[in-house]
Amino acid sequence: MSLFIAVRPDDAACEDLQHELERVRRLPAGGALQWQAPSRWHVTLAFLGDPSDSAEQRVAEAIHPLGSHAAIPELRLSGAGCFGRQVLWIGLERGAALDALTSLVEVIPRLVRGSGVNLDRRAWRAHLTVARARQGDARAAAGALADYRGPSWTAAEALLIRSTGGPQPAHHVVHRVPLTSVRTVPPR
Repeated sequence: MSLFIAVRPDDAACEDLQHELERVRRLPAGGALQWQAPSRWHVTLAFLGDPSDSAEQRVAEAIHPLGSHAAIPELRLSGAGCFGRQVLWIGLERGAALDALTSLVEVIPRLVRGSGVNLDRRAWRAHLTVARARQGDARAAAGALADYRGPSWTAAEALLIRSTGGPQPAHHVVHRVPLTSVRTVPPR
């Protein structure tokens, strides 16, 4: 099990991406990939390891102020790439929106300090994982998605999510932080 903080694209953005991924699944490059269910799609803001239940509750309380730290502009899924040859991801469009989301990410370590979590300190890279290649190579599928540009969407909430692995992996939202109190900035 693990705990992380994330934002999810809205339904329209997910439907648009799902439509585009259906096209790629039919290509030879997409046939060998293990595709993530849309219910698991998210952009991770911080990975928090596998804390105890009491630490999970402290994190939920600690991240409540996230909604007042950054203006969240309309985000847009855009482009694709791979981590190595196995993990296929969709990126976020660069610009003011990504800068604002990065500012939000930078606040999290200060908020969760002392809550009993092991915050992952690797450099943050905004992405949404859509598939994995257990054997083979996902790079051709990334090439087929390189020009993808989805509709804009507003991150209305940050989610604290517990992930369970195994044969039936699942994500369970354990806490929601509304970001709607922050004014949104339209894309340029």
